[in-house]
Amino acid sequence: MHVERMFAHVVAGYLFAVGLFFGFASFFQIPFIRIEPESKFFVLGISLVFAASGAVSYILLRKGKLKKEGASLTDVRQEAIEKLKDPELLSRIAIKDSDVQARESAQERLKEIKGNN
Repeated sequence: MHVERMFAHVVAGYLFAVGLFFGFASFFQIPFIRIEPESKFFVLGISLVFAASGAVSYILLRKGKLKKEGASLTDVRQEAIEKLKDPELLSRIAIKDSDVQARESAQERLKEIKGNN
């Protein structure tokens, strides 16, 4: 199972589950949650919003209408590294960054900067 592919589905399911839980909690006494009688309908309304947003998100995901748009985080970071001119910052990225591609790009950029000087 691919976590990245299923992440949006998990979030939609979580929203739906949270809505159901608090909807249930607004009607029945749960030992670890105390809902005051005057705020019972407010909690019920919020829980309906959560459950509905989770259900609608899941349906839209299944229909393919919620897709990523734009550049990925890795692409944006690559572009930023290509524009950097600070050797100290590039050195830190080349040594300490957790992303292998970012480290390699920073090393290449450092070579370019040293070659131009």
